[in-house]
Amino acid sequence: MPSDINSVIVLCRQAPSFSEINARKVAEFMGADAAVVSLTGEQDFDTIRDLVSGCAALIVHANTLAQIATAPRGIEELRTLIGVAPHTFVYGFEASDRHSAILQSLSAQGLLRVEAHPNEDAMFEVTAGHREWCEQFSGLSIRGFDASRDASFIDGVVRDGQHVLVRAAGRPFFVRIEHEKTSLFFSACSDLANLDEMVPGEAGLLLWFSRLIPLMIFLRAVLGDRLWHRESSQACFIIDDPPLKRRYGFLEYARLLDVMSQQKFSASIAFIPWNYRRSCEQVARFFSAKQASLSLCIHGCDHTGAEFAATDSDLLQSKGRLAIDRMKIQAERLGVPFDEVMVFPQGLFSADALHALQSCGYVAAVNTQLLPANMSNALKLRDLLDVAVTAFGGVPLFVRHYPRDPAEFALDLFLGKPALIVEHHGYFRNGYEELERFVAQLNALDDRLEWRNLAAICSSAYLQKLSPGGDIWIRFYADRFRLANHGARTQSYLLMRPGAAGASDLVVRVNGHLCAKEQDGGDLKIRVRLNPGQAAEIIISGERHQRANGLLWRPTPIYSAKVLVRRSLSEFRDNCIETNRVLRELFSGALRFRRATKRAPGGAPSHEARSQHVVN
Repeated sequence: MPSDINSVIVLCRQAPSFSEINARKVAEFMGADAAVVSLTGEQDFDTIRDLVSGCAALIVHANTLAQIATAPRGIEELRTLIGVAPHTFVYGFEASDRHSAILQSLSAQGLLRVEAHPNEDAMFEVTAGHREWCEQFSGLSIRGFDASRDASFIDGVVRDGQHVLVRAAGRPFFVRIEHEKTSLFFSACSDLANLDEMVPGEAGLLLWFSRLIPLMIFLRAVLGDRLWHRESSQACFIIDDPPLKRRYGFLEYARLLDVMSQQKFSASIAFIPWNYRRSCEQVARFFSAKQASLSLCIHGCDHTGAEFAATDSDLLQSKGRLAIDRMKIQAERLGVPFDEVMVFPQGLFSADALHALQSCGYVAAVNTQLLPANMSNALKLRDLLDVAVTAFGGVPLFVRHYPRDPAEFALDLFLGKPALIVEHHGYFRNGYEELERFVAQLNALDDRLEWRNLAAICSSAYLQKLSPGGDIWIRFYADRFRLANHGARTQSYLLMRPGAAGASDLVVRVNGHLCAKEQDGGDLKIRVRLNPGQAAEIIISGERHQRANGLLWRPTPIYSAKVLVRRSLSEFRDNCIETNRVLRELFSGALRFRRATKRAPGGAPSHEARSQHVVN
């Protein structure tokens, strides 16, 4: 049971509820030493008071406070507990007289009661005035209000020391009140998220905003660098499909470079390796000269339908290797470097593909969809919250989003993820002003934001926290990782690579030298000690990284002909149809007719009709 300044106590009365167990899970996920403590009777109060006074933070449901208040010494006990806890998070208020009385007592009449809001379109508005608490969310409006669980507070007598951090439909939702030697945080959400809930791979994390972020903000404010966090933030703008030609659809490389130079951001072209012999030498020079800001990553192999959603390991390894071989030939011919990072065509992949990419030496995969096409309900909420998905083994899988809602990227940055944006040539239909505006919005979220290429971002993805003994613990995600000691003293590190379950044959090298390793469940652990200014290059290898001899699958003449037709039609569509208004309207009408006529039995659209990539 925790009893020190690093600990978090979740207080309950008798047996803990699911909500109180969820609170502990969130605290532990963030890196806190957390425990649920039951107040079972009056005789336990002195012990509980001592524990609470010695912890860093107290989390308590309003029902627990209401039960304490009904005891013989209830009001006295309640005030004592809240008074000795340095920081307290209270949630789960109901629109009842009992809960209102507790809320008024703890807030010194600053908050009177909670009140439901029937408007399902209500927005959360995060204050812009307290960035030290709200971080990347500062000043944003966020969808996701759910009237079945989210309410709002009614203001009372607002005094100095009362700060509204988040409003819902214009009313206080998440409030911080400073009272003598304690800080109280009140959330108007009735419940907390269960991190072990099974979720769809495409689920937007903002749906859990009210059940997660207020508690996370509270814990960050209290425990700081003793929780998992990242010292810097990174971003990259990914553009899918274009070959290295002066113009592709609405994309012009020269104009893109002008905007990048003005706005100081990086872009990665998700390049289809099939195009490796069709690249323009003049455009290729842009990538050689602007390597830090303009880069290539790998977008499939031939970009056929669902090519990396297959489950045949030989086929997947062969395609993964062929893609890299083609990129290497282009690099040798034109001097164009590339990142060994895969963006899956159509967003479709299998878990087997992640392992195949690892065996081919890829650093990572990036995708909008995080659930393999051949699986359902295989991800937990905690998997989506992590910096990268490692639940399936193989290379880490990083998420990317379309540039629609800045709040999605604020959440990623808040969690320590990179901000990875994806678009296609059509995004530039009306010029580059929309791109400039979005980059400016993203830069405003975090003044530490660094724009880099995908290989640098994925191989330096990490979270860190300060251990009680002074060592720095680091979670890293790719099998290539660089660590540097920027401090003024020698520092010891404990490095943990998740997703290494069952990989007993792994070999770890630090700066080329073999390094001892430990296996702890699904984590690989490495201990490193660095002097000031010293860096360590960590490379993990083993049987899972060894390539098969030769390609076990090779394209046949018929297959190659089909790919040629597919790629030619795709380019004709993007270069000729999409850029011509009349042809575009005719093509769109034909697609609508095709989707309407291709229906599965029972009237539901067939899988083919549902696909958003009819030709691509």
